[in-house]
Amino acid sequence: MTQTTSQTGSERLANGLTAGIERSLEEPAADGSKAAAELIDVVGEIDDLLETIDFERLPDAIDASALPDLIESDRIPDAIRERNPDLALDFGSIRRVIVLRELWNAVDLVGFQRELRHLKRELEDVVGPDAFGSSGDSEAAAEIRNFVAEVKPDATNAALQQEAKKGAKTARKGVIDGHSKFEELYESTQRGSGYAGRRPVSKNPTAVSSVPYGPLPAGVSTRVSTVPANVRHAKVDALPRIYGRRWRSVADRP
Repeated sequence: MTQTTSQTGSERLANGLTAGIERSLEEPAADGSKAAAELIDVVGEIDDLLETIDFERLPDAIDASALPDLIESDRIPDAIRERNPDLALDFGSIRRVIVLRELWNAVDLVGFQRELRHLKRELEDVVGPDAFGSSGDSEAAAEIRNFVAEVKPDATNAALQQEAKKGAKTARKGVIDGHSKFEELYESTQRGSGYAGRRPVSKNPTAVSSVPYGPLPAGVSTRVSTVPANVRHAKVDALPRIYGRRWRSVADRP
């Protein structure tokens, strides 16, 4: 394969950023300050984009055992000789490397897409819109585009489920707060434990309430749930189940 002389989209973007930095250093003070401000905006947008990713969970989205399949080791000498890394890359197996469910759990898809659009606009101010004219004509770039197109329906579904999960989390917080207030009210009206605490308000001195003392019975049935932790066929993990004494533990969390 002969070495291509056309630049890929990433190369044009890198060259554009380099030119932008050089321009901010070489232009007069007023123009240089504007270019520097544009670069600062780019850095800010990159920071916002990274905040949409949970880097603690991101490693779970990569199947490390499948990573060697992305490289054709016998073609590395050709890639070095031709100065073309695409010769040694085989992204056709990227589907086995990416664990989609874990990826959806690690990335806020709606936020990522929004911040990516903001970043692109800021980059266009620095490098110009032509830097995004093409994503490259290499085989590796084509494989990446095919993979993105293939998982796009799943990503859309996962994004909808993420937004539903956010709404459920907000609603559940209100329920937890209400439960905590009810429990505090219940405890404040108790008259003590044991036999005295079970005596109802009655003119009959021998009357005893048959209702067990305390809002949360200590039986094992309130400590174990047979409800599945996750929803079948869901693209993202469900919120942790709350039952029995877990109400008190989640209410105590900051």
